[in-house]
Amino acid sequence: MSRIAARAGAVMAVSAALVVGAGSAAWAGHDDNPSPKVASYSYSLDAVQPASVPMSQASGTTRVKALPNGKLQVTVEAWGLSPNLPHAMHLHGVDGDATDMACPGPAAAGDDGVVTVVDGAPFYGGILTSLTSTGDVSPASALALDRFAVADENGHLWYQRTFTDAAGYANAGTVQVVVHGIDFDGNGAYAFNADDPFSSRSSSLGAGIPLEATVPVLCGGIAN
Repeated sequence: MSRIAARAGAVMAVSAALVVGAGSAAWAGHDDNPSPKVASYSYSLDAVQPASVPMSQASGTTRVKALPNGKLQVTVEAWGLSPNLPHAMHLHGVDGDATDMACPGPAAAGDDGVVTVVDGAPFYGGILTSLTSTGDVSPASALALDRFAVADENGHLWYQRTFTDAAGYANAGTVQVVVHGIDFDGNGAYAFNADDPFSSRSSSLGAGIPLEATVPVLCGGIAN
């Protein structure tokens, strides 16, 4: 798993940073900024995949709060995720001039019937911040699975971390929160399974990376 995570993290960071483009309107809702000193935005997190993709119909909410002194607090709560597994999460968008990106929906799935990382990146942009629980938060930690939040036995995940000088803090009103990872065959691991039509597939980031580890499951943001 550590070799897969290290390789996938490097490839995912490069790929997601390069594949950036305009997207369609997101489904997610948000509230208004309550104060000029604290920019706080709440979003719903909606399922990215078609209903035909097994274990993919999760749901959730997130709050992205830009605090004084360059701090950024991100809270994620989700239900229906693959249980007992870590889920890579990121702030996606365009670092710099504020640009509303968006979330892909089921219609973004390719001929394989799945919305992959490469399918989704043109909608929500590159990785600005990796929402790890500890340590590095740069795109280099894009799939450092040993440092992301783990869903419990019921598929519930709760995460909160306050970042200092994290990329994207100035763009709290335009970033997208994306949650990754689907255990298609329910065997409790992100791994290849030649007998399963979904788990047998490689990630769009490389032949040696299981699709299960990188596929986006939830997305939400202000671009609606």
